[in-house]
Amino acid sequence: MTGLERLLCQPSPLQHAGRVGLLTHPAGVTRDLLPTAVALLRAGVRLERLYGPEHGIDGSGQAGEAPEIKTDRATGLPTHSLYHQSIPHIAERIGQVDTLLVDLQDVGVRFYTFVSTLAQVLEAARQAGVRVVVLDRPNPLGFRVEGPVLEPQFRSFVGALEVPVRHGLTIGECARLVDPTVEVIPCDPLETFGYGGLPWVPPSPNLPTLEATHFYVGMCLVEGTAASEGRGTTLPFQLFGAPTLDAVGLAQRLNSLDLGPVRFRPAYFTPALSKHAGRPCAGVQVHALEPLERTLPLGLAVVGALAEQSIELNPDWLQKLLGIPFDPELFVPERALERCLAWEEEARAYRAKLSRAWLYPRKAGFL
Repeated sequence: MTGLERLLCQPSPLQHAGRVGLLTHPAGVTRDLLPTAVALLRAGVRLERLYGPEHGIDGSGQAGEAPEIKTDRATGLPTHSLYHQSIPHIAERIGQVDTLLVDLQDVGVRFYTFVSTLAQVLEAARQAGVRVVVLDRPNPLGFRVEGPVLEPQFRSFVGALEVPVRHGLTIGECARLVDPTVEVIPCDPLETFGYGGLPWVPPSPNLPTLEATHFYVGMCLVEGTAASEGRGTTLPFQLFGAPTLDAVGLAQRLNSLDLGPVRFRPAYFTPALSKHAGRPCAGVQVHALEPLERTLPLGLAVVGALAEQSIELNPDWLQKLLGIPFDPELFVPERALERCLAWEEEARAYRAKLSRAWLYPRKAGFL
């Protein structure tokens, strides 16, 4: 069960909830694809307002966007965006309710901003005296961790928590890192997505499939280059390139590396939006031959291979995404897997800190 399903079956936590608000998005649905807000209203919950994160309450915004929609189409309830707002502004908006439910499908990656918004909401709720209840959902990437732990000086809206890049936590556990006393209605963290499991509803426009979400861990690093990361195509984070690239040479370079069961294919595309919109690009599509344990090594190697073809890097954005100081040595393609294995060893020192927020048992050795 998800936290939403558990609440619908056992609504006692909302017995004295007063006016109720809901922070959610299109991936907040029941197993039969009923929007969370509709399901709560049908269950008799006194739901009065809806709030949205990045991409907006209806999911129509691209990266960095959160369109303001005054009224939710499915329920007629007033809506507000909480994306990238100040704490006082968020406190003012959520201060219109007594209890705020949070039902967001996170993807388990530090720089995905739903957790950043949740961290702000928890602080704003403390100031406004609003009760927060998080309806937990499974992490689609599971409990495995990848990448360096964020260093405090690189905290930003794409790095709100001092956790590895792929943090292995549910959104409820992330909330407990911010506020150990927050109420979380637990889920079954091992439930899968797809046939026989939970439906995969894109939590944002550029994660249309579960496979794209797995590639996102590493391939989002291409954002920190002058190349397209595939936004504005049908294969975001699986397709990358730029107008000036040698696609054949780039594919050969990447296929020569030990990056696991993947292959790189020369590809040619024209993004409809974002970087190089409307311009023909040469690049590569990455294909997984079997489920991948790690995808961060792919991102490091791809960024390094792009730099070898004189694609400009954005050191500031790369260090924000990784959460550590920029160093060109991080992107030496031949050392990508070695680098990531070393980060996993370093992350073990954070096990005790992270375990205080755990709601669910882990198998030994995951971190």
